[in-house]
Amino acid sequence: MWKIVRFCLAALILLSSIHSSAQKKDRIKYKADELYEFREKGQKIRRLIGNVVFAQETSTMYCDSSLYYVKENIMEAYGRVRIVDDSVTITSKKLIYDGNTRDSQLRENVVYRKGEQKLVTDFLDYNMDTEIGNYFNKGTLSDPTNTLKSETGYFYGQADYSLFWTNVVLDAPSYTLETDTLRYNSVTKEAISTGETVIITEDESILHADGGVFRTELDQSDFIDGTIETTDYYMEADKLFFDDLKKYYDAKGHVKLTAKNDDMIITGDKGYNDDKNGISKVYGNAVMRRILEEDTLYLSADTLVSIESEYDSAKRILAYPNVKVWRYNLQGLSDSAAYYLQDSLLYFYFDPIFWNHKNQIKGDTVVVEITEEEIKSMDLLQNSFLTSQDTLLNFNQVKGRTMHAIFEASEIHRIHVDGNSESVYYVLDENDPKDIFTLGMNRILCSNITIRFRDQEVYNVSFYVKPEAKFIPPHEFTPEIQRLKNFSWRSDERPSLEDVLHRKLEKQPQNNGETPFIPPAEKINMEGAGSNPKKLKNLNNEG
Repeated sequence: MWKIVRFCLAALILLSSIHSSAQKKDRIKYKADELYEFREKGQKIRRLIGNVVFAQETSTMYCDSSLYYVKENIMEAYGRVRIVDDSVTITSKKLIYDGNTRDSQLRENVVYRKGEQKLVTDFLDYNMDTEIGNYFNKGTLSDPTNTLKSETGYFYGQADYSLFWTNVVLDAPSYTLETDTLRYNSVTKEAISTGETVIITEDESILHADGGVFRTELDQSDFIDGTIETTDYYMEADKLFFDDLKKYYDAKGHVKLTAKNDDMIITGDKGYNDDKNGISKVYGNAVMRRILEEDTLYLSADTLVSIESEYDSAKRILAYPNVKVWRYNLQGLSDSAAYYLQDSLLYFYFDPIFWNHKNQIKGDTVVVEITEEEIKSMDLLQNSFLTSQDTLLNFNQVKGRTMHAIFEASEIHRIHVDGNSESVYYVLDENDPKDIFTLGMNRILCSNITIRFRDQEVYNVSFYVKPEAKFIPPHEFTPEIQRLKNFSWRSDERPSLEDVLHRKLEKQPQNNGETPFIPPAEKINMEGAGSNPKKLKNLNNEG
């Protein structure tokens, strides 16, 4: 039993001796113009003065004067300190070097150089073996591509990367980045930030993110929970990709585009901003919110495109296809739409149709004017048609070449019908509310009609320029007499707010966004502009 114990103890002593031998470093070698030796508190100390050189393993150190603590194998160096170790050179005013651990503490005017990399600080702790350095109380690391500043930093010479904390600033060729935590690879020039990050580009665009990856030599970046501030918009998303050379932003997840100068927000699943060409695109459940004084106008489409321009008259939002509109008192559908920001005009194309309370309104093209507070007017250009149902579900109808609807407090106040006007209006006996019946139908042809509304109901209709009227009793009713040409009742298509906000993609966009959709001008027939010709414009005219 004792033999086993003695054997184990001997083995432990042997292993300890081997470990101690492996850890033991060579003594520091040194030379100088003058050498003095003295004792302080029992320690043997050697003072070296003039052209001091001391070395250990691969490291050589130079200074004006030094103190060497013989037993501890520690050297203190002062004045024009310089360390040369393979590819690393460090200069400072002061140095404490531990020959046992190869740790160095450099102070005042510290400059570290390795290849093209340079670090400037006043406080640096550095290990010659591991090539790991730690600076504090501010430092600046630079290479030919980037400059990094922070309160605290670690660099790993053998791994070619550095870590920075607190008030970190990265000056890249085309932007400045600010964050509190950043990792930087000195070979790939890739920086990774964690936490709140702010980027300011050369063109003064501002980006906010919750961290990201920055490929500085390629001028490309990926962000998490980012916000980009451009000339006219703020763009937000769960993930953002930024190419600074191309001035291109790609966004994914909860994309949000907020106009700076308009009460307008665009949201969707994906999007991009092409700053060079002044185009922003949002698609996948894309919704535009136009905030009015009393309510919000919602417009959705498969794709929404914002076109910026140096000319205010050319700034617009394009929507296509499958456009849906909802406001508490106005709902609508069309294939495509264009919103001109300067004039606050919304153009709807290709079979547009709208509903206002009991009224259904349609035309080849519909133009809605929106002020900051409310809907101001609506123009129906070519083949305009107004339909409403009375209490007995009869269809009152008015059609004409064009219509101009005037709104007050966002409710239809009156409608002017201009050119080739026709109407069908049913006459009811409403003396007994419990026994309402149809007396007959007035069918009228004329040039122009004015319809006045009160409490969302038609209360007066005026006919102008040689009206031809015919009263038809119920027993003479036929489908042909009761319906004007091109009549259709489409109340089942009327969208709800839920339909607009949570739409399903009905078909893939025919335009992929590479070429902006421009509604053709020929869809607006200039003939018969009626009472509001100023609202017609050539949509292909950029100015």
